[in-house]
Amino acid sequence: MEFELRRMNVFFPASLEIQEELLKAGFKVPYDKETGRKTPVPVVSSSMEGRKLRRGRLLKAKDVEMKDKFAVIPEERVLIEFEVTEKDFLMIRPKPLEYHLEELGFLSVPPRIWGTWASFSLPFSAYDALLSELEEFKGENKGFYTASKGSRGRIEVYAYKGRTRKDLGIPLFGYSLGLHGLTLTEEYLMEKAEENGVPEERLRYLKLGLRKRKETKAGLKVGIVWENGTPVEVTLKLSTTEPRVRIRGLYGELVGKSRGELTRTDDWYIVVHAGDFISALQSVRGVFGGNV
Repeated sequence: MEFELRRMNVFFPASLEIQEELLKAGFKVPYDKETGRKTPVPVVSSSMEGRKLRRGRLLKAKDVEMKDKFAVIPEERVLIEFEVTEKDFLMIRPKPLEYHLEELGFLSVPPRIWGTWASFSLPFSAYDALLSELEEFKGENKGFYTASKGSRGRIEVYAYKGRTRKDLGIPLFGYSLGLHGLTLTEEYLMEKAEENGVPEERLRYLKLGLRKRKETKAGLKVGIVWENGTPVEVTLKLSTTEPRVRIRGLYGELVGKSRGELTRTDDWYIVVHAGDFISALQSVRGVFGGNV
């Protein structure tokens, strides 16, 4: 079962592990005060509606039009596949086809402190198809709760399992996301290697992928976004909260939440239990009466 995503954002700058890997290789991450050179860890982003952002925040894109101080990026495509395994686990596989790399704007809270660091939004039209495909795994929804956030007519309702998992969502049994295999990332790092005087051959040894470790406390927030009373998106958000990691940054020690174990992989996937996933979908649909 495959759908086209409405929007995707994977915030690799939230990973101190990736930042440390690049620092050890000789890159000045994210900013060198002496030379003024910037090597920010990129956000991998895609939008079905296209995107407009300030020129300085765009790191790399295949197609872009410059208008005054802004970069206008046309509509992009990312597919997401859902497959149930023999043991009733649900494999969720995002497949970036068209995307761009951007730098985070100014934030009062550093991304290394965030819980959620990857988000995938499907059009709400995918909801019934997901529910139908996973119908055999329906349960009684016991132990599932909902939380919400939002403002100005846009409200996101997401589900979590067990009272202690509000910041995580439903249990997550594995994941793999990374910067390997993305053509734009390879081009970006080649350019930055030349700019920073990093030997090109070092790039082939970098580990810029993340996968769940046994001790990683992780979850998937499954939710619905409502705009002015109408459901518009199904959202999936990957969160990790523990353990904490420390690295030596360019200008002192940095502390943040672990995003996983470094690895070399171009395989993107998230693994949850199919029963948890459909129970979460049912829970968030019922918040506003269920007649959507």
